[in-house]
Amino acid sequence: MKSAERADAPKRTAQTMAADRQKRDDDVKRQIAKERQTLEDKVARLRALRLAKEAADAVSAAEAVPAPRKARARRAPA
Repeated sequence: MKSAERADAPKRTAQTMAADRQKRDDDVKRQIAKERQTLEDKVARLRALRLAKEAADAVSAAEAVPAPRKARARRAPA
């Protein structure tokens, strides 16, 4: 029995290492997906704010009365 267990030890060690590596890979992929989603949410929020500001600026520009132009001073005839 002991010799069979010794023969399986490297295989179990390799399987354990592979499983640990796969778990780390999965954790990293989940973290990247979470960060990507956070960034997409942030961009969407900022885009909505920018569009709302542009709409408000357009409304206020349409309502604003243009300032009267100053009359240019004429030169006296020489």
